[in-house]
Amino acid sequence: MNSRILESINMSIRVKLSIHQTEINRLIGSELELTLKAGSCIVDAVKAVDEEISKRTITFPVKGYRSLLHMVYHPVEERFYKQVAVQAYEKPGVFIPVRQNPKMPLPDQAMIILIPEGPCISEWEDVVN
Repeated sequence: MNSRILESINMSIRVKLSIHQTEINRLIGSELELTLKAGSCIVDAVKAVDEEISKRTITFPVKGYRSLLHMVYHPVEERFYKQVAVQAYEKPGVFIPVRQNPKMPLPDQAMIILIPEGPCISEWEDVVN
């Protein structure tokens, strides 16, 4: 195999991201398989979803938000909003603490579950514009 091909394979990771949000699901589906650069974090995965959304529509499908990243992530404090439910797993039973450390690199084959507006959240934050 060509060394350049091997190098590019080793420099990327595959991540499965499941999003639970009706308008987004209608547009791009509820589960995406993403190929990201090695060292990418959950914020990079969300940005990749935004790229997929922007390929299909001019305006973000959820009213009041400019993007999925805008909907779920506080850019100044570098954390997820309180109303966002997020979990990640390396493999079944092996939890990745992405809420506590959203900039941590994701392992290859990580599974992320993202619920932008968690149903059981009592505290709700306004997003930063």
